[in-house]
Amino acid sequence: MWELEFKKIIASPSRTFALLAAMFCFGILFGPLAISVSTSVFVIVLGCLILLFTFLPIRSHQMIALAFFLFVFGLFRYAQSEIPKNIPTVRDRVGEIVRVEGDVVSEPSMGAKSQQVTIGSVSIGDKPVFGNLLISLPLPKGGQGWGPVVYGDHLVFSCSIQIPRPFSGFAYDRYLQAKGTLALCRFPHDLDRIASKQISVTGSILSFKNSLVEKMKQLFPEPHASFLFGLVFGGSVGLDKDIQNDFSKTGMTHILAASGFNVSLFTFVFYGFIATHLGRKRGAVATAVLLVVYVIMAGATAAVIRAAVFGMVLLAGSAIGRRAHVVNALLFTASLMLFWNPRWLLDDVGFQLSFVAFAAIMFVAPKLEERLAFIPETFGIRDALAGSLSAIFLTLPIILWQFGSVSLIAPFANVFVLPLLPLLMFYTIAILPIAWLSIPVAKVIAIPSLFGSKYILSMISIFASPSFASVSVPSAQIVAVVVAILMGIGSVVYFRKT
Repeated sequence: MWELEFKKIIASPSRTFALLAAMFCFGILFGPLAISVSTSVFVIVLGCLILLFTFLPIRSHQMIALAFFLFVFGLFRYAQSEIPKNIPTVRDRVGEIVRVEGDVVSEPSMGAKSQQVTIGSVSIGDKPVFGNLLISLPLPKGGQGWGPVVYGDHLVFSCSIQIPRPFSGFAYDRYLQAKGTLALCRFPHDLDRIASKQISVTGSILSFKNSLVEKMKQLFPEPHASFLFGLVFGGSVGLDKDIQNDFSKTGMTHILAASGFNVSLFTFVFYGFIATHLGRKRGAVATAVLLVVYVIMAGATAAVIRAAVFGMVLLAGSAIGRRAHVVNALLFTASLMLFWNPRWLLDDVGFQLSFVAFAAIMFVAPKLEERLAFIPETFGIRDALAGSLSAIFLTLPIILWQFGSVSLIAPFANVFVLPLLPLLMFYTIAILPIAWLSIPVAKVIAIPSLFGSKYILSMISIFASPSFASVSVPSAQIVAVVVAILMGIGSVVYFRKT
């Protein structure tokens, strides 16, 4: 029976591709088991599998060899992502007060009391070391001190280096390592900032983003300026801590994290407009450029990159007149991202939630929507409820494992908020060009966005008020494993029946 199924798979190019991409992803998944394997062993095994693929006469045997090659290559790629041994790293001087210098390699993240800055090309005591360093700095104050830190700046300072630790069940150390950050430095002293004199594409895009932030602040009062900007470009910078907690309690933080929803809106609205003027191929290229710009502005998180790569795959299919298979596009996106950074799969919760939630909305939500025929379709209520329930259900094991709590109110909050988001996002984006011409005119036109923001924040506050809005789950990681196993068994039973 299995042999017959395998022959059906390799008889279809689409299924063959899905199998091979999945094998590479499984190799990454089991990568931690092969960290101690030497590079020479990997080279020998991969070489033997290539020879088998080349000289085996039967195609099914060739495909088996190729599938195992990609699985072993996934193991090898994960092993490569380990911190190199026998070279100096930023962790070597933990607990010591040392002189550090490096370049700001990402946009500073502003908090309520401090800003987080990642520096790369780090040197400690004039000796280059491996790994990035995350430093906490005081918030910049106008006209005082060294001013705001921006992408590309060169920083020199003294501090005591610390190793990140897990907290509240969240593997913060592994999360940072997935981003290449190995150590922390809180509030360094004797800081010198040397402004970058080089013009970079990333720096220019982030500078443009900062100008957008200023326009939003001129158009809207707080907290609406921060909320609307976070809705469009991701992030909760500037929002009061109580508001951020309300988003967390209601399971609505996803609307403040630039994700597939945002990218899809940008991609297909812009492509649909530009393709009518430039044609499909030129429109696809122009949209791809816009996607790259948006990814940089949104912080290049795993969720945004996933959505952008997936969007580009669909754009490529549209440009050549072929519709991409959704499963293959998703597996290609995952394989490409994991080849670039194997640590995302196990250590980046944004990567995990992005793929699982997208799969839920694409494959589970339509079937669930059929079962919710008694719910009215007015204002997209049924669609929002089906999408929300399916995403919450499939991401439940991840939420429990990573955070140890679950929002009981999330499905209902999503129903009252999600239908409004596309219109609010699109309308807010459309206002920004007008703001460059005239702030007073833009303020009048922006009134619907302001009312939309007030409505959503009010709904979030109302749904967050009950004490049972969010509950902590005892032994959450054990519960997460049990839930995942039950979901796996249920999936097998379901697909066997269908």
